[in-house]
Amino acid sequence: MSLERKEFLNREDWLSGRQNGIGASEAAAAIGMSPWQTPMELWRLKTGQDVPRDLSDNAAVQQGVRMEPAIREFFKALHPELEIEYHAFDILFQKERPWMTATLDGELVDAGGKRGILEIKTATPNGKAGWEKWSNGQMPQNYYIQVLHQLLATGYDFVYLFAALYSMTGDITLREYEIHRSDVEQDLEWLFEKETEFWRHVTGGTLPPMPLTM
Repeated sequence: MSLERKEFLNREDWLSGRQNGIGASEAAAAIGMSPWQTPMELWRLKTGQDVPRDLSDNAAVQQGVRMEPAIREFFKALHPELEIEYHAFDILFQKERPWMTATLDGELVDAGGKRGILEIKTATPNGKAGWEKWSNGQMPQNYYIQVLHQLLATGYDFVYLFAALYSMTGDITLREYEIHRSDVEQDLEWLFEKETEFWRHVTGGTLPPMPLTM
């Protein structure tokens, strides 16, 4: 595989560029595992029948944007063994599958020269059930799909997901998750097949299957 990189100068150009594939934040929707978006809604966006919603005024989105630089610096302080680069509007993809893309919150290099990914999250878990999704070394399923997608798009070796979780009182809990490609190869193969199937529906103009709901 050969890693390619497209560099954009601003958010507007980047948003336009990412419409030509499936980004990491869209991966769960593509396979019917997103709590916010269905495969049909994503398909309509990718086939040009709908336009993306502008979420720039969303309070949670604004909070995440404000917090991201500070969280990245905190992660850097915790991990002096890692080199960290950040390219806000770069889109990465494998030359052989340019439709599978990722824009990273940080690009990492360890002492052995292996390349990795930093994914930053801010969230306010909803009640006990919401916190349980972040407990016992686990993360919400849609975020797990997202970091798997990033490994597929980049070919990199590992991911750190670093999350700032807000309680209802405003306290912040930090959670760190480390995932290595060698430990999730079967999940990567499964996700690649599912996303490839969805993208065939986009390029072929055929409706994707809808997940069953109870």
